[in-house]
Amino acid sequence: MKFAHPIFLAISFLFIIELDYSRAQGEIIDDFSKKALPDWIFGGIDMTYSHSEDNKENGYADISSKKEINKSEYVGKIFLKRSHIFQAGNFINFMINGSANDATVIVKIIYDLDNDKRYDEKKDALLETEPVSLNFTGWKELKIRLDQDNFKLKTNASAGFEITEDEALGVQLDFESGANYLPSVFKSGIALVSEIQNKEAIEGFDNSSSSTESYFNAKNTPNPFNSATTILYILPNSTNVSITIYDRLGRQVEVLVDQNQDAGEHTVEFNASNYPSGIYFYRIKTPEKTEVRKMLLSK
Repeated sequence: MKFAHPIFLAISFLFIIELDYSRAQGEIIDDFSKKALPDWIFGGIDMTYSHSEDNKENGYADISSKKEINKSEYVGKIFLKRSHIFQAGNFINFMINGSANDATVIVKIIYDLDNDKRYDEKKDALLETEPVSLNFTGWKELKIRLDQDNFKLKTNASAGFEITEDEALGVQLDFESGANYLPSVFKSGIALVSEIQNKEAIEGFDNSSSSTESYFNAKNTPNPFNSATTILYILPNSTNVSITIYDRLGRQVEVLVDQNQDAGEHTVEFNASNYPSGIYFYRIKTPEKTEVRKMLLSK
């Protein structure tokens, strides 16, 4: 069942709001099943564990301001300080309770670049969304794709969007009232934080790397793969060949082959047990031909 409130139509290409809480929740980061708020830090607002309604099995957190909020005012923030690698292209997912007022939430993923276990805007980095409206009633699923269209990088350090390959310090939600906010105590809630794999990244993958014809009759199996895959290729003649692995950002990961090989069929294994899930490419290069094929690591 899709949520089609007009407030969300303007951001429908960026955010997916759904009513069905029972659907696959992906990798759970916090579902409040511990009946408490471990690792949660909050400021300017109160955050208290509850289980009186809705998500009774696991519970949830009530969020409320400490005072009456006026229009165009910063309300406060909640921060889950828990390490996690959020894979670019996947969805960051929250179950949020609406404020039924002109209020918004900004989602931030915090990266501790200097490894001092805290965020410093001069040294570290964060990815943040545009404000998302909370002007609805009841619980809704907020699902945001982690990409450069939906998250903007803010940092004074020499870092790019590739920070998504690193472990995040945690996730922060900042709440604000809008220009049409009716003065009142701000109220909201959160029942889930998770990461959902983007199934679109898997679509089109089968036992071959690509539907396009391969000069080297190249393929890797299995594909998608978990931890290791075998690349098979055929050389039409004896030649020097190199096979190099690249990540989705075009950075070199490993050189698997770099030598002279005889004509015929060859295989080489790519062991990705130490690499994060995502799309990778392998390049087969000889003096006669260069070819790039795609594969998907799905742990």
